[in-house]
Amino acid sequence: MRLMLIAALTLLPVMANAENPMCAPTGEIVARAVEARTSGQGAPGAITAIAAEMTGEMASYAPAVQPLVDWVYSLTEAQMSEDVAGSYVTQCEAQ
Repeated sequence: MRLMLIAALTLLPVMANAENPMCAPTGEIVARAVEARTSGQGAPGAITAIAAEMTGEMASYAPAVQPLVDWVYSLTEAQMSEDVAGSYVTQCEAQ
């Protein structure tokens, strides 16, 4: 019994740091939104274009396109100079 408790407590931090499977796909949406904004495309056009690309496994993430694009377009220019998608994924995986 004691050995099982030690094993469970040892594995707890590993399980807590497990990658969230939605972080990478939604991070890709953020990266596409950053590209669209940087290239001068407006938010509505970015939403339409990115949503149209949501096929296959990515199709289930289509509902996340609008809020993520809206979030990217709400960032300041100073924030846009950062690695927005990388920071998003890091924060997502930290939860």
